[in-house]
Amino acid sequence: MKPVARFLHSIYRKAVGIFLSLGCDFCLWKEEEPPEGPKIFVSNHFSSSDAHFVTTLMKDPLHMVIGPGFNVRLLRLYLKWTEQVPANTKEARGKVVERCASYLDEGDSIYIFPEGRLNPGREMLDFHMGAARLHIATGCPIVPIGLVAPMRRMRKKEGAFVGHSLTVVSRNYYADMGRAMDFPEERELAKTAPELAEKIITGKIKAEVARLIDDIMKDKFWS
Repeated sequence: MKPVARFLHSIYRKAVGIFLSLGCDFCLWKEEEPPEGPKIFVSNHFSSSDAHFVTTLMKDPLHMVIGPGFNVRLLRLYLKWTEQVPANTKEARGKVVERCASYLDEGDSIYIFPEGRLNPGREMLDFHMGAARLHIATGCPIVPIGLVAPMRRMRKKEGAFVGHSLTVVSRNYYADMGRAMDFPEERELAKTAPELAEKIITGKIKAEVARLIDDIMKDKFWS
């Protein structure tokens, strides 16, 4: 990550961290510390707040795959300055894996919401296969994260700045970071059956994110 992008990202990350510490009951659990080096972080995506809050979950230089934000002129400039990855058009989505792979090769980490858009409730949407393709292409570990907030803390808000309504979270926000995942057998399978390998990896990622969400909801608050 270039120095200017790193500086802007660090300032924003600190500002969001202060907001969470002062205004929210915010908890992060980790089953283990993520490994050193470039990683592919993935999580569920239920609110517009996710893209901001999750930047505080790790210290890595982070490039996030972002869709609608790149449609907003002023926001698009900031996202470009901080080297985030556009996925707001068909053409941009076609270049996501290539761009993310180049950042991973440089030693930075990637954050992907595999659902591609906000899910309407507790049930996750189907996961797209970008994270699996990145893992096959680079061998970088995938770090799953489950995100949870009480439904009563979520509300719709008209986003005049971005041109569409937002689903925002207030007061409570929880994240559970799982163990890094590696798929050597599937990478080997990808040499002869890439689509099957991508499907298997994607299914395992989704199952692990679901397990982490369940862990928060059923175990963390009662242990």
